[in-house]
Amino acid sequence: MTSLIIRITRRWSRAGVIEKADEDIYEYGLELLIFTIINLAAILVSSAFTGKFLESLALLAVILPLQSFGGGFHAKTHLRCFLIMYIGWWSVIFILPLITTTVSIIMASAAVIIVFALAPVANENVKMSARQRRKMRLLVRIVAATGALVSAFFIYGLYKRIGIAMSMGLGITGLSMLIARGKNIANGIFV
Repeated sequence: MTSLIIRITRRWSRAGVIEKADEDIYEYGLELLIFTIINLAAILVSSAFTGKFLESLALLAVILPLQSFGGGFHAKTHLRCFLIMYIGWWSVIFILPLITTTVSIIMASAAVIIVFALAPVANENVKMSARQRRKMRLLVRIVAATGALVSAFFIYGLYKRIGIAMSMGLGITGLSMLIARGKNIANGIFV
């Protein structure tokens, strides 16, 4: 996979599509895109086979924007990221029927508090100005609050499992941010 990505970016560079100096950036971006597609495809195909497609979409609809804009735990390799995400998905699908409305609401509420307090979580690979940080904080807070409200709407409406899946997505994101923040503190990063 890596050699294919390198060949593609080198070809783009020779064709003048990208600058030679930017090849590394495009290699990383292309690799990230491919592995993200593989992750999502694995989860969505598995969810179709398990009959949990809507729950999986609800879970991903919360996790993806919050993790993308707010940060959180990042695995060191794409394979580890895939394994964590895929095993995490299976875990959520397994325990989903066991989560009560009360637990779901508490989880979503705690996650929103964590997101409001910590996001965006600093990452050494992502440099942000103070202005960008404020914009991301506002965006992540809006997404988290909206996710919690929509989750509650579904929980108390006709689609309880969808709402619980969304609240679990919030909970996972909050936990991910706590882990990342703990790692940052351990490494002396206090942003």
